[in-house]
Amino acid sequence: MTNRPLGVTIVSIIAWLSGLFQIIGSLFQILGGLLITWQAILGWLALVVGIITLAVGVGLWRGSSTARTIAAIVFVLTIVIGIISIFGEGTLWGAIVGSILPLIGLGMLYTSSANRYFGS
Repeated sequence: MTNRPLGVTIVSIIAWLSGLFQIIGSLFQILGGLLITWQAILGWLALVVGIITLAVGVGLWRGSSTARTIAAIVFVLTIVIGIISIFGEGTLWGAIVGSILPLIGLGMLYTSSANRYFGS
């Protein structure tokens, strides 16, 4: 395997940070929604996505093309959850802040050096 490009390293770290922030935010959403409201349901979904994002960050670090595909899907889901939360108890500011890291990650997953690293 070739050396990991800086962009992939950054995306791995972004995945870890995004997953961590997703988990922390989801816990507040779950507890704030008293476990059984629409807000809490979105929180549980966000918690699952956050955990998957952390695991995918490890796969990206190791050069897994499957992790790259999953990362792209999870980053898009994270953005969609942020947008949906605006219509619940979320805010536009929260959706924007929560989408910045996934957007950067998506952009860096498909650079030419990342394509070579993942063998595509």
